[in-house]
Amino acid sequence: MRHLLFFVALGLWAQNEDAFARHAAAAAAALQSGDYALAERENREVLKLSPGLAEAEMNLGLSCYLQKKYEDAIQAFQTVLRLKPQLSNARLFLGISYFDRNEPAKGLPFLEKYSVERPGDLQGQYYLALAYLDLGREREAEQALQMAQRIDPRNVDVLYHLAQTYVGEARREPARREQLAREFSSVFAQIERIDPQSFRIAQLRAAFAESRGEKAQAMRELEGLLRNDPHTRGLHYTLGCLYMEAEQYSPALQQFLAELALANPEPRTYLQLGHTYIAANQPQQGLNYLRKAVTVTPGSAGMAWVDIGRAYRALDKPADAVAAFDKAIQLGERKASVYYQLGLAARRAGDTARSREALAMSQKLREDEKQPIDLHRN
Repeated sequence: MRHLLFFVALGLWAQNEDAFARHAAAAAAALQSGDYALAERENREVLKLSPGLAEAEMNLGLSCYLQKKYEDAIQAFQTVLRLKPQLSNARLFLGISYFDRNEPAKGLPFLEKYSVERPGDLQGQYYLALAYLDLGREREAEQALQMAQRIDPRNVDVLYHLAQTYVGEARREPARREQLAREFSSVFAQIERIDPQSFRIAQLRAAFAESRGEKAQAMRELEGLLRNDPHTRGLHYTLGCLYMEAEQYSPALQQFLAELALANPEPRTYLQLGHTYIAANQPQQGLNYLRKAVTVTPGSAGMAWVDIGRAYRALDKPADAVAAFDKAIQLGERKASVYYQLGLAARRAGDTARSREALAMSQKLREDEKQPIDLHRN
């Protein structure tokens, strides 16, 4: 689904009205023509002439977002909401920017609020659903997608993700599997009626096969789809993940590299590439992709630092490995396996006290994981 291009018309509110009007007009024209780098430069000139103008910050955020400069976009949209909270589209694009940075939990509050403010907006409901899906909240995603379906009943992307929620719910709720299978089949049939040639049909067949444990069938569906449609974002990534799960590292690497060759690749590909290179005993090749993953998908940075630590351990650089595992733990990867690897790396680096401390924490976490959860504990 394409993003709706939204920019705010600017009035003449600067002291130098001629220069303001010239830069504002150039920025708007650049946004409409697709020259987003020029739009960013012109919007920055507008803000020099009229600092604190919320509408200009909004347009700056859009021009940065459309260049995938998410950090700058997020900063601009946050500024808009401080200056003029009623510009609710800033909330939408702030949520989408966080989502595209693989930080759906950060984007979710903005998408939720926007969807309450504008319940009839298709993009708001759609991206709210995608954030819920990324967070494993299929029931809420289903509700948002049903709202989106009411807004646009023939939108194949909406229907595809709605069907995906039924697959996810079936994994989590086996007792409802038959009912969810019927819901899935109904939505699948709608897509076939609306667009019989849609690549989403093969994607759903693959997802359904994977949910039933039929990995080979899922691979065949995606391979067949890619022979006819090799440039669709996410398909190489999904197939690469299936190969990775099957420990077929060479074809997995081929698929991930093919995904990165696309104009708009799935951003999590960098993390998966690094992970696969390590699994394939090629840690040096994996390091560059993992470092890229830290910046491209900050929401997965902790996992990337774990793999960076693993790569340094494989390269016998224990001090670097210790630093990487420490960074992963700081970012929330407080798991027994991470502390265990930290302990081994610290021992190799000659820091026996640190090694004992990390290994003791690993053992404690393992024991805690075995404890039953007390549902009555506050």
